[in-house]
Amino acid sequence: MNRIKIAAIIAGVIFTAFTIRLFSMTAAGQFILHVPGWVYFIYAGILFCAYKVVQAFTDDRRKEQALIEQEGEVIMKKVRDRRARRDSQA
Repeated sequence: MNRIKIAAIIAGVIFTAFTIRLFSMTAAGQFILHVPGWVYFIYAGILFCAYKVVQAFTDDRRKEQALIEQEGEVIMKKVRDRRARRDSQA
């Protein structure tokens, strides 16, 4: 795991703990107890989808960067070959 993922997990845990503590101390906690359970599954699904979107974005960016580097190597090889031919002719 890289540092960004670890920081995001820690921030999520701290935010969740803070929210639970806050709601348990206020009247909003009573509201949470009266919300149907399926609503929490909807929230979990939204968070899971957001996580997968971020994961897909980073994977795409990583693949794109690898492709750019690969194409750059092809171009640099051509440049080196041309230099070698030019130097051998001179």
